[in-house]
Amino acid sequence: MKYFSLDKLLSLIFGLVVFWFFAFLYPFHLNYQEQYQMFLFSSDYFLNFFAKPGGISDYIGNFFTQFYFYSWVGALTIAVLLVVLQRAVWFISKQFGAKPVFVPITFIPSLLYWSLFCDENYLLGGLIVMLIVSGFVSAFLLIKPVNIRMGFVLVSIPVLFWMAGGAFVLLPLFAVVFEAVNRNLKVTYLSIFGLVSTLISYAIPTLCKSFFLQYPLRQVWIGANYFRFPVNVPVSVGIVALLLVVIPYALYYFSRIIKRDHSKIFIAGQLIVLVFGASFLITHSVDMGKEEVMAYDFNCRMRKWNRVIAMAEKKTPTTPLSVTCLNLALAKEDMLGERMFNYFQNGIGGLMPDFVRDYTIPLIAGEVYYHLGFVNTAQRFAFEAMEALPDYQKSSRAVMRLAETNIINGNYEVAGKYLRLLQKTFYYKGWATKAMATMKDEKLIAQHPEWGWLRKCRTQEDFLFSEGEKDMMLGVLFRQNPENRMAFEYLMAYTLLNKDLKHFLQYFPLSESLKYRAIPKSYQEALYYAWTQTNNDPTKDIPYPISNLIKQRFQAFQKMPGQPNSGSGKNEFSDTYWYYLYFVK
Repeated sequence: MKYFSLDKLLSLIFGLVVFWFFAFLYPFHLNYQEQYQMFLFSSDYFLNFFAKPGGISDYIGNFFTQFYFYSWVGALTIAVLLVVLQRAVWFISKQFGAKPVFVPITFIPSLLYWSLFCDENYLLGGLIVMLIVSGFVSAFLLIKPVNIRMGFVLVSIPVLFWMAGGAFVLLPLFAVVFEAVNRNLKVTYLSIFGLVSTLISYAIPTLCKSFFLQYPLRQVWIGANYFRFPVNVPVSVGIVALLLVVIPYALYYFSRIIKRDHSKIFIAGQLIVLVFGASFLITHSVDMGKEEVMAYDFNCRMRKWNRVIAMAEKKTPTTPLSVTCLNLALAKEDMLGERMFNYFQNGIGGLMPDFVRDYTIPLIAGEVYYHLGFVNTAQRFAFEAMEALPDYQKSSRAVMRLAETNIINGNYEVAGKYLRLLQKTFYYKGWATKAMATMKDEKLIAQHPEWGWLRKCRTQEDFLFSEGEKDMMLGVLFRQNPENRMAFEYLMAYTLLNKDLKHFLQYFPLSESLKYRAIPKSYQEALYYAWTQTNNDPTKDIPYPISNLIKQRFQAFQKMPGQPNSGSGKNEFSDTYWYYLYFVK
């Protein structure tokens, strides 16, 4: 009873730790995965998965992944599934005759999959495959008559192949090992069974490839999508799968060696090794840099601008994409011109990223173009990002953006196509239904706080999109709607980050239509610096209302000794445009 309670307690602790990890330490990796699929409650969507080997596992994996929209639900899902996998391995091991003293070893497959899920490209379908195979193996062990067990394996091979793909070979492999260890069959019968199961295992994928499927033979054998890049299935997945057979077999022999008197020592030793091994494995698997970027992106996607700025207050962003999100949040809160140099800036790449043939960067960059009013550019970025997905999924986030851009442009038939897809989802159904109702009334669109404004701000003229002339495009956008404050501030930020004071001075008078109460801080710093470089008469007043504090700080900045290497100078003036102008390359 003591050991029975111990194995349940260890499973509970493990599940709680996994939940805490993904819910509080690594939540945005889950949000990231959710946006790159679109699970539909429709027969066509199901049949599309059912028509290929391993598709059932992918379908179930996608079903659970849709709940990653709320990271705590995703964390709970992963925790429960990993605990179920551990309990299945322990159940199988017990049927082999494993002693309770070896319970900690049965956590190894779950720990390995925990570390794999720290990589955002590992998909939940792979874990579902392991659970399905474990279920078939457990069912095999519950059958007592040997002949029926053998028949169950032979019948299950094609079923398991269609449900879990190439992992079906684990069932006949496990059956041969189990019967050999327990000596339930004579060597001759066991050999015949092994040969027959091998022939069936080879024939089924080959026949499916020849008569039913138009997939490469390698993909037919693998079946389920363990990894976002189907052509690059990591070896680590195969290692975890083999452990389902190796661990019970190994524990069978360990249990014959260990003596009862030494059980407490072995349990303590295993737990220590397990904890330190897990800590090392997870520590070397996490990528907090990516987690930070995903956090910035998710909060921008959810329009939580204050959260983005609060993140930057705690730790200034340093990667181009996180800086992009911060600048967008500052602009949406009307603080870009005032506070942009309070944080690290890496040039124009952190303001309006260039298009990259990728499925991640265009979505983040598209947020900037969308909120500025470059609706067609945002639409192109969303479409290109979705088409670049390596596992051929449809992105719920991209489809949502395509629906928005077509509503703004008045393409209601196209928007309706995307909205009807979203109405078949779980989380986006309500939003899509409301959008369908809004789309039928032009007055409702005009009154919409986002779509109505963007319809006014969007570019009305066709022009060739040029990555190298973003300032000119921003100028065209602002000229069409002089009330578009965000377009003006991005234009000013572009010239400042590009260290192009000539065009900054040329564009600055356009701000008259925006009626600033006071010139934003970074503009004052740039204006005063430009004036001091062209005017040597200290008695002449600058033609701009520059605060005395800005003037005093600039005089102190000029007197600062050892500017590039001065720690005190960096602390005192790193929030100024002058510091960026001189020291940031």
